[in-house]
Amino acid sequence: MTTPSCEMNSEATSPKGYGINWDTADQRLKDLKDFLMSAPQVMDPERLQFLHEVYEEYRGESTFYIRAKLFERVLTKKNIFLDGNPIVGTLTGVRAGVYAYPEWNVSWIKEEMQMAKMASLGEMKIPTETEALLKQTYKEWKGRTCIDLNNKMYKEKYGVNPSKYAKAGMYYENVSVASGSGIANYPKILNKGLRWMIDDVRSRFENCPTTLKNKSKHDLYRAMLVTFEAVIAHSHRYAELAEKTAAEESDPKQKAELLEIAEVCRRVPEYPARNFREAIQSFWFLHLALEIEQMACATSPGRYGQYMYPFYKKDIEEGNLTKDQVLKLLKFQWIKHLELAEYQGNSYALTLSGHTGQSITIGGVDANGNDASTELEELLLDTQIQMKNIQPTLTLLYHPKLPDSYMKKVVECIRGGSGQPQILNNTAVVERNLARFAQYENGITLEDARNCGNYGCVSTGICGKGSFILQEDQPCLAKIVEVMLNNGKCPVTRKKVGVETGDPTEFKSFDEVYDAYKKQLDHLFHVSRNHSDLSQMARLQVVPSIFRSALYDGCIETGICEEEGGCEYSQINPIMTAGIDAANSLLAIKHLVFDTKKLTMQELLDALKNNFEGREDIRKMCFEAPKHGNDYPEIEHFVQQYYRDVDAIHHAQGPDCLGHRTPLDAYSLSYHNYFGALMGALPNGRKAGVALTDGSVSAMPGTDHEGITALIKSGAEAIDTVRYGANHFNVKFSPAVLEGPLGARTLVSLIKTYCDFGGSHIQFNCVSSETLKDAQANPENYADLVVRVAGFSAYFTRLDKGVQNEIIKRTEYQN
Repeated sequence: MTTPSCEMNSEATSPKGYGINWDTADQRLKDLKDFLMSAPQVMDPERLQFLHEVYEEYRGESTFYIRAKLFERVLTKKNIFLDGNPIVGTLTGVRAGVYAYPEWNVSWIKEEMQMAKMASLGEMKIPTETEALLKQTYKEWKGRTCIDLNNKMYKEKYGVNPSKYAKAGMYYENVSVASGSGIANYPKILNKGLRWMIDDVRSRFENCPTTLKNKSKHDLYRAMLVTFEAVIAHSHRYAELAEKTAAEESDPKQKAELLEIAEVCRRVPEYPARNFREAIQSFWFLHLALEIEQMACATSPGRYGQYMYPFYKKDIEEGNLTKDQVLKLLKFQWIKHLELAEYQGNSYALTLSGHTGQSITIGGVDANGNDASTELEELLLDTQIQMKNIQPTLTLLYHPKLPDSYMKKVVECIRGGSGQPQILNNTAVVERNLARFAQYENGITLEDARNCGNYGCVSTGICGKGSFILQEDQPCLAKIVEVMLNNGKCPVTRKKVGVETGDPTEFKSFDEVYDAYKKQLDHLFHVSRNHSDLSQMARLQVVPSIFRSALYDGCIETGICEEEGGCEYSQINPIMTAGIDAANSLLAIKHLVFDTKKLTMQELLDALKNNFEGREDIRKMCFEAPKHGNDYPEIEHFVQQYYRDVDAIHHAQGPDCLGHRTPLDAYSLSYHNYFGALMGALPNGRKAGVALTDGSVSAMPGTDHEGITALIKSGAEAIDTVRYGANHFNVKFSPAVLEGPLGARTLVSLIKTYCDFGGSHIQFNCVSSETLKDAQANPENYADLVVRVAGFSAYFTRLDKGVQNEIIKRTEYQN
């Protein structure tokens, strides 16, 4: 096993043993977790006030500079406090706090103020003073937000108000919410420090020619310097608070811990970390700063267990920390990740189900293709086994060189019931990177392609060198079936959202049906591409990221921010969902109307219009029509062709806003529940308002009846996992199936088989349907029950009921 290189400073480290009060660690961990599990999250008004102040004070400055000053104001003026966690730093000025980010969208403030609100840990409260500030913010930002500017530009350019497409459930407007950004270059700062970054950027700033063509670069460097100093000032504020608190502390052990916190915060992240204690705090300050700038799903730590390994190894070998103490520190860090939360309106809450996308990648290979797993990663698995957190979430890059002992720990974690880690096929991910980035100006090296990681849900990219920019509005492929069957109209909103492809009752063959579907899909992708390209312009104009641009290789070197494509491997992520619902619906039409002629098209349309009321016989025929997930060759060949056609139609729109041929990401998050609520009945037997099928290659719940092997093979082969940027596959087991050595071997064998067949992603729920049903009926008894939703885990009782029902209905394999 090889380990990453580490440029650690040669100065003397802190005294052995460090100053943490280990005697009280277990009780503090319990108290901190109990608080988060029981206390309602609260929207903190601080950022709203800072937003108002900064935009008034710096009116006329460049957007880059204004955004940097807002970031600075939050970090230097927000309330800070100590809560008993030796790793310090919180998102907001209150415990379990949530900030508002109205620069993206303010419509929810006017429309949803009196609605119940759900964040990552459940209900979120809005205090009276925050509500007043929100109303003021609405008045100030209405018409100026990202989505406002995006839709205004679209209407001016194409003469159509694009909001009708989103309201009909054709797609989700991605620019209406803040977005995460992939995997930053954490190890650079851990090993060099922000002071080194300041010196580097200041030199570039001072040497930047003052010509007009360099204005944007000049503005960006100037803004980056503000953000670096702000992060350092933030850490020093905690040092001062810890010193002040220590002066008033009588308990010698607690005083020692406070003084150590102060010493650590004086050091990092300004300077290189010298040990694991400093590295874990430095990491947290960096991660927290990224989230404060744009708190959103998919700011992921990447291969944490590998770049932190040299610090860990050094402390273990020198006797500074024991493995048990490292485990406790990781648990304290897990508490920090769990506390991070966001709220950007009810639709966002429904589509994300509280997912914050802080994915830690384990396993994989190094630059030479050798196993890269570390002993520290096994401690990460132990941390999750014992904590059962929904964040951070673990992702295993599986390959056959992983040690047996390591895979036993992976199995133990999955059997724990938290749905972690999810499995990604390392070979498929590396091939995808090579195919995707070969078209870039400088191509990609094999070493970079192997340095891959998972961010957010199931997407992948290059660690430290590539951020993603949500570009395509997330389309719903099943909605296109509904629009096609209504000749271009949405039967729910009664608006024309598609093109006229003819009266479906006049179609003479299935080929005509499928051609009509593809024409509607082409129209959707055309609208989505145009709207999404303009959304990137809006994002760049309103909310460019400054600090996180600095933490991705390429932005500093080129003087171009992340939103403009400055990262070395910038990538666009068009997420699409409900492909299996679309394919199954098309197959049902083929089987019932054209192959067996059990129904006329008119009979089917009438049944769908009436949500199968009075025609349960037709719904039963639709539900029992051949479906994906059973390894029936003719059915699976159609599903494969369907996904190839979707890919071709998408690419027919031309290059993305960065000028590249971008692959589609096929997964659901909780869009399947959100879109399902906006749709009528479908030919696959699904009734109106019910959640669509999860994932992108999962079977429709209750329709996979040929066994787990058939399901695994169908899921693995349904989609080209190199051409597509991601796929998503859920499997649910009864806990008894995975018990004992035989259960462990069964699980590892399934993972290997799935990857051997070319599958990219698979994840497991190890919980019985009976338990889930009881939890739904008696939520007070299951507050900490964790389930796997999409590429993330969630507390079951805090999910929307539509998602709960969909998880309950998933086929539960008993053997």
